[in-house]
Amino acid sequence: MTLVEAIGHFLLDAGTGSGYTRRTYRTALNRLLEYLDAQGLDAQGLEMAEINVDTLLNLATWLLTHKGVHNRTLLTYMTAIMSFVRFLQIRDWLPLTSQELVRLEDGVRRLRSNQRPPDLIPHPPKEHELAALVAAARSIELRHQSDRDVLAKLRNIAMIETLLSTGMRVGEMVKLKRKELDPNELSVWVTGKGNRVRKVLFSETAWEATQYYLDKRREFDRTVTSAVGELPVFARHDRRVGNKILSLSTESVQNVIKDLAFAARLEERGITPHALRHYFGTRIYQATHDLAITQTALGHSSPQTTRIYAQLESRALQEAHEKAFGQVSEGKTKSSNKAEISSERSAS
Repeated sequence: MTLVEAIGHFLLDAGTGSGYTRRTYRTALNRLLEYLDAQGLDAQGLEMAEINVDTLLNLATWLLTHKGVHNRTLLTYMTAIMSFVRFLQIRDWLPLTSQELVRLEDGVRRLRSNQRPPDLIPHPPKEHELAALVAAARSIELRHQSDRDVLAKLRNIAMIETLLSTGMRVGEMVKLKRKELDPNELSVWVTGKGNRVRKVLFSETAWEATQYYLDKRREFDRTVTSAVGELPVFARHDRRVGNKILSLSTESVQNVIKDLAFAARLEERGITPHALRHYFGTRIYQATHDLAITQTALGHSSPQTTRIYAQLESRALQEAHEKAFGQVSEGKTKSSNKAEISSERSAS
């Protein structure tokens, strides 16, 4: 069997993962083929017997030195390679000895330790920025005032309010079905990463905006033959869908937020749907100072991922800075200090 054939079997296997995971793995394995070609090998015709541990480990060095991939991307690629190797081992398509397999796993473990990426620092939007974003969604002028344009505007308002108050990932939100909404508790159960299920709660504002949008969409929903409960909560309203009620893509939601941020003159802040999730996480931690609750609300698998919100909320450094630089002496305010500094600069 050739390497390319084995890759094809791996990507088609039901156990490989979700569509997003498969795309990521395909990219990583394409990098492997690219590396083999760079070594003067015919990657397309290479037999599995010609693949060894050194080849797989040297791929990481090549990605770092010749392709300049970031360490976080490198670790993602190596995770894909290890998943591929395990798939091959089970089927005896890459018969590594126990010693070779240990050497490969140890090499990847060392790589993860040496190339551990820094913690990502979330930059949640400020309250006034979010107010401007929501205001932009509510005040945007429609060109044609068609039913589709009106529905798109109402949908966008509901989506922003939903992302702000639920902390849902975009991929979770676009999969919501109408029948899953619980009007008694203003909530919905979502399936997140790793098929982890959690309950998310809407604010009253988000729930009302969503229900208002769905009520206005009623005539469109009646035109389809499938049960209304099976329809997506947030649907496409461009003319290309015709009479169909189709889910939005994650990219479409990202573009909506990007356009509204531009309309609110917030383009430099880089506000994305995930930034709204960071805002949610920050607010939950500020309200509870409980990492476990925040972790559950966000659907994180590891408390380490959630701990960054505690770091963001820590006021120890800010208080120390204010104590050191906020006041020069007893009775002097910050504004008077600024005035004196400004006066000194003008005099000099």
